[in-house]
Amino acid sequence: MVKRYPFSRLQQALLAVSSCSSLGLFTPILAHAEDDTQQLATITIKAEAQHTAYYQPQVNLSGFTQKNIAAIPASISTVTAERIADQHAKTLTDVVKNDAAVGDGYAAIGYYPNFVMRGFALNLGSSYLLNGNLIRGQQNVALENKEQVEILKGISAIQSSMSTPGGVVNYVTKRPKEIHSVTVEADSHGGNRVATDFGGFLGEDQQFGYRVNIAKEEMHPYVEHANGQRLFGSLALDWKISDRSKLEFDIESQRQRQRSVPGYQLLDGTTVPSGVSSSRLLGYQSWSKPVTDESLNTGLKYRYKINDNWTANLIASQSRAVVDDYSSFPWGCYSSICQYSGLGNTFDQNGNYDIYDYRNPNDTYITNQFKAGLNGQFNTGTWQHTVSLELSQTYKRHAQYNAINTLVGTGNIYTNSVTYSPTTTLGNHYKSLDSQQTALNLLDQVEFNTAWSILAGGKLLHLNEDAYNASGNNIRDTNFNRFLPQFAVMYQPWEKTHIYASYAKGLSDGGQAPWFANNPSVTLAPKHSAQYELGFKQQWQDLLFSAALFDLKQDNQHTNTSNDFVKDGEQHNLGLELGLQGRIGQNLDMTSTLALTRSRLKDIQSSEYDGHQTQNVPTVRLASYISYQVPQVEGLRLLAGIQYSSSKYANKSATVKVPSYTVFNLGSAYNFRAYGYENTLRLNVDNVFNKKYWRDVGSFFGDDYLFLGTPRTAQLSWTVNF
Repeated sequence: MVKRYPFSRLQQALLAVSSCSSLGLFTPILAHAEDDTQQLATITIKAEAQHTAYYQPQVNLSGFTQKNIAAIPASISTVTAERIADQHAKTLTDVVKNDAAVGDGYAAIGYYPNFVMRGFALNLGSSYLLNGNLIRGQQNVALENKEQVEILKGISAIQSSMSTPGGVVNYVTKRPKEIHSVTVEADSHGGNRVATDFGGFLGEDQQFGYRVNIAKEEMHPYVEHANGQRLFGSLALDWKISDRSKLEFDIESQRQRQRSVPGYQLLDGTTVPSGVSSSRLLGYQSWSKPVTDESLNTGLKYRYKINDNWTANLIASQSRAVVDDYSSFPWGCYSSICQYSGLGNTFDQNGNYDIYDYRNPNDTYITNQFKAGLNGQFNTGTWQHTVSLELSQTYKRHAQYNAINTLVGTGNIYTNSVTYSPTTTLGNHYKSLDSQQTALNLLDQVEFNTAWSILAGGKLLHLNEDAYNASGNNIRDTNFNRFLPQFAVMYQPWEKTHIYASYAKGLSDGGQAPWFANNPSVTLAPKHSAQYELGFKQQWQDLLFSAALFDLKQDNQHTNTSNDFVKDGEQHNLGLELGLQGRIGQNLDMTSTLALTRSRLKDIQSSEYDGHQTQNVPTVRLASYISYQVPQVEGLRLLAGIQYSSSKYANKSATVKVPSYTVFNLGSAYNFRAYGYENTLRLNVDNVFNKKYWRDVGSFFGDDYLFLGTPRTAQLSWTVNF
């Protein structure tokens, strides 16, 4: 909570500060202000800029020589810790709803989420970062220790080596500071959470800093039989070795155990289910177990300031996720009760489906990364260079069982399931992927004058990757070198105005063929992508307006040809993104985004997939959230939000569509002091009008699924700082 002072008191404070020789930087500002009363008013706003609820202009994404969003030639949005707290965000699903360019792409309750950005599915192995380091996407990343979440839209080869062209998500951890707080929280479905945040400094010169976050959550979703638990702990350490060197260490561990909630399938492949209950767990069997997801993310960074112009750093990180999946899973309808006219890998026309005993324990994903970087500035004549150089080594490994997936019975979407007997056989454990990536990043921002500059460079990547089948046989050996260029021209006609045009190429990890294909679980070949982008950014005091027009292509789209999943065709997306984030006036914080996307598959063997909007990509999506400080009541903020999505296709052939939807959210936050302690009460009601809608109609492992949106949910939290 920012305490606001009358203008006269702020003026006196600034004058007092200016009298101190050690802070003589303020003197020219005040001298100018004596002749310009309006300029002083601007200073008043800037004094609170860093404390705005919904806007943080500084980002931590690697690969850019600039740190301010307004000056970076890319489309970036940030979600601050205060906005996360205001919205009672628990998972990334709750965070990405703030950006219209991002949508769900199979984000089932109790499972790790998947997302679509700019119309492309993010990759679980390369699209998620923690402090700029790769982490596994097969986890629900905790938010208790996150200072902000940064969303970079578009090709991100510099940031993540191999990643989808849609973009990346970077989590930024909280650094040490003096804080002691406890948060308790409950929701209308019976869930509750307790979280602590402790930090401080030690040592004679306060050179040692620590930050500890612990959380325990009892999850009670709106779906029956899907309760779960989550335990989380993290530690952040800073050691200021000297004025020139600093060591940062982060480690976080989480164990989540919750029964997964499967999605619906189209009825006979032609009809969207209707009249279904949002609380029913499809295919429920008492012997099935909750999904257990254990994750560990750790990083160590050493930074050394060589001189005033050059800084070096060394980074080591590891991300590990282990998933135990033992589920009763509804899929298709091949049993005798089924009535269908299609292939049978959807629910039948009456809502019948088959129930499978699915077991995939100890599904292990590991990513190790080592990086050495050098950043600095130098001049060549009148040209000023800002250089970023980084050498990295990335190792990825996936080990899994030859999973069980056995038919055990049937169910219906309108009735509760009867109990069947499970199966007992489990296949052998094997290594399915072994990947090593060596990369050299070089970017140079060249400023020719105050108006014109370029950003030029790219990534030289060497990939050595092997894929194996369940018998341990090598089925793919990929070994090649690629140069992925990144280039941008930037024009600054006025101090707060930035215009850019950019070009970039990317390389993405290949997916896996589904279990029912002739080539099951085969890790497919990497994909290539290219992007052109034209952008505009305008800063008005603490408000940033941005616009980005992009042209994005990716080859090697996977298609089912005679039940073989092969690389085929190209996806071509055109889009316009508009964004507004920051402070409007003295009392209103706002973030608003609009995304218009045209997405098409081209030159693909399956002609029914070609020539229309691709599956699960709406042409229009809007997200807007505000925080209003009530002038008459000190410490009280009113919160409101809206999410809109136009209709979207629920299958690849574009024969079935789900309707558009609009969801409204309301809330409040109240900061007050009681018994010498700072307190914050927050209340949210999401989906105020209890809108029933299909939030996600994406494809996962070759199958189409539909997920209902969350019904009306109230959440209340109380935070005490002591």
